[in-house]
Amino acid sequence: MRLIRLGLLAVMASQFMLSPAYAGSEIQTLIDMLHQNGTVSDAQYGRLMAELEQTEKTKQQQEAVERQGQPDDVIAQLKGGPSVKTRDGAFEMKLSGRLQVDAAAYSGKPMMGDGTEIRRAFLTLSGRMYTDWGYRFQYNFVNTGINGRGLLDAYTTYQGFEGVQIQLGNFRDPFILQELTSDKYITFSERALTSAFASGRHIGLMASHVEKKGSWAVGLFGDTISTHGGPDNEGWGANIRTTYSPINEQRKLLHLGLAMQYRDTGGAGELRFKQEAETHISGVDIVDTGIMSRTKDSLKIGAELATVYGPFSAQAEYIDTQVHRNGFDDLNFDGWYAETAYFLTGESRQYKKGKFSSPKPKFNVGEGGIGAWQLALRYSHINLNDGLINGGEADAMTLGLNWFATPTLRFTANYIDVLDVEGGPHAGQEPSVFQVRSQWAF
Repeated sequence: MRLIRLGLLAVMASQFMLSPAYAGSEIQTLIDMLHQNGTVSDAQYGRLMAELEQTEKTKQQQEAVERQGQPDDVIAQLKGGPSVKTRDGAFEMKLSGRLQVDAAAYSGKPMMGDGTEIRRAFLTLSGRMYTDWGYRFQYNFVNTGINGRGLLDAYTTYQGFEGVQIQLGNFRDPFILQELTSDKYITFSERALTSAFASGRHIGLMASHVEKKGSWAVGLFGDTISTHGGPDNEGWGANIRTTYSPINEQRKLLHLGLAMQYRDTGGAGELRFKQEAETHISGVDIVDTGIMSRTKDSLKIGAELATVYGPFSAQAEYIDTQVHRNGFDDLNFDGWYAETAYFLTGESRQYKKGKFSSPKPKFNVGEGGIGAWQLALRYSHINLNDGLINGGEADAMTLGLNWFATPTLRFTANYIDVLDVEGGPHAGQEPSVFQVRSQWAF
């Protein structure tokens, strides 16, 4: 009889151990009970417990192998900013941001007070959903710049059409290279004097196409998100931009671009162009048309030229602006700039999708390197004088030094010399500026 019970026990234990869902603790409880009532001897109990332990180890090893063969569906990383995505790429989410801290000292006239400021503090959430849909949400925490504090980019995209992306929401109008290149990646702390003609962001609908040697974008826009309703109609605009890069290789580039923007002022009927001396802390505009009333619409045309050859790069743009007014003669303003830069440490300026992106230091500070060092020079011109409008004409020369300690840390020093101001609120006054910036962008 004892032999029969042992045989039944062996069969029961083997069935539990071979079962894919067996519980080791339950088998151990059963063996303990049989050992306590004398059915299983001490020697048999030892052998059964050893077999149970070995079976448990074997099962754990098999599960580990299976987990290695079946990787997690979600991939997370921190390099270049925290992001998560599914392995099939259907869903993706990334958090990015930037912090720019500036200081500036001024000399000459007009009087501008030395100071410091947080130039930008952005957080951006962007990503992809259901393969073909994308999104971007960007918020500025400081009240500086053309848009001020609050919501900046806020749009969705659809990429289900072959080669064409549809974009809907609030974003930059596709106009001129220096404006479409992120302020993280422009060569100097501030954009050239021609930034007076910047389009900024509007709520709109845009279709675009990008390939290695060219791009185009066409958009229809309403007004800014800060424009409030009332009895008058909002302004609206239409934009088109196209680029062509007959040479687009690693460390070699030739970029050509042409853009056009038409804007109707709507019921407001007002327009104004103004610009600081390629600085921001002082808040003093060296040229300013003032508010031009009874304005019907405006037409801007911009031409772009840029090149990269190894550590050397150059960029130039010209913008012509026509203003049409009811009951007054039409006006014509224009501006241009040319800049060049050279990486002393051998890096090259990066280019992607019809605009420039971040340079990558060869050797980062903190990893045995000195980062990337770049010298730059720019000349810019703007003319806001025409007809009855005496906004001023100005030229400026800017010398810059950039140190990219890592791909996320940049330190910049600029010296700006305003060479000549004719007409406008500060005629004959030629200020100079020394400014520095610390930038963290991820």
